[in-house]
Amino acid sequence: MPTLVIFVALAIILAILLAVIVLLPWLRADKSAQNNQLIALNVEVFKERLAELTADYSSGKMSEIEFNTQKTELERQLLLASEDKNKVVLNESEQNNDLSKVAVSKAQRELQVTRSGKARLTILVCVPVLIVLGYFLSADRSSTVQFWQAQDKVGQVADDLLTGKIDAPPEWAAEDTAGLMAAIQANVHHHAHDAQRWMRLADIYLAFEAIDPALEAQARAYRLTPEDEDVAVGYAQTRFFASGGVLDSSSRRALQTALQQNPEHQGAQMLMAMGEARAGNYDLAQAWIVRLKESISQRDGDHSAALNSLDELSANIRQQAADAAQSTQVSNQADGESSVVTSEPAINTRTIMVRISIDDKLAAEVGNKDTLFVSIQEQAGGAPLAVKRLQAADLVNTEQGLQVSLNDDDAMMPTHTLSSAMNDQKSLVAKARISKSGEAMSASGDLIAVDTTVDYLDTDQPVIELNMVISQKLP
Repeated sequence: MPTLVIFVALAIILAILLAVIVLLPWLRADKSAQNNQLIALNVEVFKERLAELTADYSSGKMSEIEFNTQKTELERQLLLASEDKNKVVLNESEQNNDLSKVAVSKAQRELQVTRSGKARLTILVCVPVLIVLGYFLSADRSSTVQFWQAQDKVGQVADDLLTGKIDAPPEWAAEDTAGLMAAIQANVHHHAHDAQRWMRLADIYLAFEAIDPALEAQARAYRLTPEDEDVAVGYAQTRFFASGGVLDSSSRRALQTALQQNPEHQGAQMLMAMGEARAGNYDLAQAWIVRLKESISQRDGDHSAALNSLDELSANIRQQAADAAQSTQVSNQADGESSVVTSEPAINTRTIMVRISIDDKLAAEVGNKDTLFVSIQEQAGGAPLAVKRLQAADLVNTEQGLQVSLNDDDAMMPTHTLSSAMNDQKSLVAKARISKSGEAMSASGDLIAVDTTVDYLDTDQPVIELNMVISQKLP
């Protein structure tokens, strides 16, 4: 049965029950109306008997004391015959009054109380109807209805995807992408303690390049099962690439947890090597590479390709260490005109030189703690081929723009380089963004430049020059 029908039926039943409970005292049958004839008869008998007592007293057949006693008893009997359950309290002055008037007045009031059966039925029907109309007319419920319809249509497909029963949704389910995603998200939240569902949700987000929600999903999975090495490494890897190749405290802690569970985990060792190299800890990075090569060599089969890749990474780290040492030497030999002297990295096979400037209207919004990210990546998407992280204030302080060089030394992965992409004639784009938070992930308020296509196919020049202007602000 559709969810909308179930909801409406339950809402109507609940409204009727509430109306019955609230109106129950008012809907009770009026017993006094059923006894109207009996009360009228009792009043007539009381009047006749009182007339007889009055006649006997007037003729002297009874004394005044006897008359008052029998009159009081007669009035008490009339009051007891009525349906009034309240206790009648009479003081001394009321005992001297004519109680027959009290009894007659009470009987007349009860005769005046009437209730309409049509009025009861009208209220009993109108209350639930008004509640339902108020629910649907007070606000736009179309999104809720669409969600229920998606749950009925693709709810099972979402569960099969998240439990690994199927790898891809059927064509008919993939046509409604928004409905399928809503069903997937609802399924994950209904099984909030299942870490694997959170990880599969993160994989779906990554397929759509939604980095922020993917990281959040993986963080939830890691908090649920920190002892699961695959979950820990997956979470650390996403944070590593999302932060521009920086191994922050969260990703480092996740990798250390995974290595405690499995000291020979190759993915964790590779991430530690690249993270230490990016942080300038070249000796530690080389140590991780040696450990990784030993682990691979002990496995059966031909691993020459992986070992060669590690040799390239090791050579790249040695070159970075040499460049850092040269930069330090030049800085120490400076004549004091500048406290910090930097040297341009050595040009590898291909280098892209990007000159970045900023629109004057946005320059005032750049703070001293803002971070400038410049990257080159494939137009089809994926991890950057080369990325640099700089101080955004340097961009504002220069009049001719900031010149940034990107080459294989700025690669995040040894096998995912700028030169290899150019050799494969991949379509490349350059990106530039000023981050307010210092994170590599885009956020509201960041300042960006329009993506610029890297035109290199018709030239053999080792250096490709580009100009970019940061002129937009993310809403």
